[in-house]
Amino acid sequence: MKRRYRTGDQTWVRERNLAIVLNYLWEAGQPVSRAHLVQVSGLNKSTVGSILAQLQSWGLVKDSGMSEPRPGRPGTLIDMNPEVGRLIGAEIGVGFVSAVVTDLKAGVLWRHKIETFEDGEMPATLQDQARVLKQTEDLVHEAIQQATAGETRLFGIGLGVPGLVDHATGTLLFAPNLKWSNVPLRDMWQKCFGVPVVVENEANAAALGEWMLGVGRQVDNFVYLSAGVGLGGGLMINGKLYGGRGGFAGEVGHMTLDPDGPPCNCGSRGCWEVLIGPTAIVQRVRQAVVEGRATNLLALCGGDPEAIRMEHVLQAAEHGEPAVLNTLDEVGRYLGIGIANLINTFNPSLVVLGGVLSLAGPYILPRAQQEVNTRALAVARKGVEITLSAFKFDACVMGGAALILHEILNNPALWQPKPPPAPPFEDHVRFASVL
Repeated sequence: MKRRYRTGDQTWVRERNLAIVLNYLWEAGQPVSRAHLVQVSGLNKSTVGSILAQLQSWGLVKDSGMSEPRPGRPGTLIDMNPEVGRLIGAEIGVGFVSAVVTDLKAGVLWRHKIETFEDGEMPATLQDQARVLKQTEDLVHEAIQQATAGETRLFGIGLGVPGLVDHATGTLLFAPNLKWSNVPLRDMWQKCFGVPVVVENEANAAALGEWMLGVGRQVDNFVYLSAGVGLGGGLMINGKLYGGRGGFAGEVGHMTLDPDGPPCNCGSRGCWEVLIGPTAIVQRVRQAVVEGRATNLLALCGGDPEAIRMEHVLQAAEHGEPAVLNTLDEVGRYLGIGIANLINTFNPSLVVLGGVLSLAGPYILPRAQQEVNTRALAVARKGVEITLSAFKFDACVMGGAALILHEILNNPALWQPKPPPAPPFEDHVRFASVL
């Protein structure tokens, strides 16, 4: 199929210049002068003035005081307008759904999370799927009420899901840990909520959130690792999410690290996620309790090994339980082996750990770093930082808000307010007859 190119006509140039100015205001993070915008953009003064007037008419930017006193006339400072509207980030996880409302500067105004099924239960049937979707939609309706209080504009909803997404249609193609397939989420939600919806893999959404808002801000090459029930990855390459041919890149949790290892929900064996994911950690700790190697854990879980959850594991680690610390050390070993593979493959500047990995960081990072130092090529690992997510469990919902913000920044013309509807035809006739 031949590529289609859009030539740089006047409209295209105008759209690009609008995006450049708005992106610079976002990246600056503080009010800047018109003169400074002229200087950094390379555009002439009249063009910058025209662009700012357009962005102000849409409410995306605002005047924000005067510049500091200096010889000559003080200039007006310009800033992003956080109050022009709201963004909603949402996540459908394995066992929970979450939502957040932010302003246009990604300041959090409201957040809520609910459990979607009981411990040990897996939403595998169509009835379970329908129930979880209903719970999620109810939560988003609540978020919309919060977002639109006082008739504030809602720009859109960014949704992160734990699986493969068809970006052309916004369809969740396959979520192995939910056991869902072919769910047309974007169409369903746009019809349900009446606003633009962007659907993305949860780790990709979180990676974008870290790049725009968190520890990866403006780091153009990094890897984000997200551990919930499974393990996902988001790849930021040259300042853009890397999706690969079909948009499915980043499924690093399904790299095979042990060909004869435990079975994975994807259908393979020995995947990275079954070696370092929270489910694997809990299973190993339960086994240690059953074998009498971690008896102190019984008090934390009411005497029932099957009641052990990740929070109990972390509590036991804080109290220095040897069997738990040994388990986490082994997890750190496999984590480091996988990270070394990613460093050798992608040569990132940064590796960010999110989800449960971010909570277990103090117990797994030392061993992981040791493995990276041993296994990654010296020239590739030089200067690579392994760090924890700024948002931890909120990384995906913040990434959902970032999905909409990213669209606004890169094509503001598409997000201009719609004009009010024209009055009915009979009103025109009535008005004309009065004249």
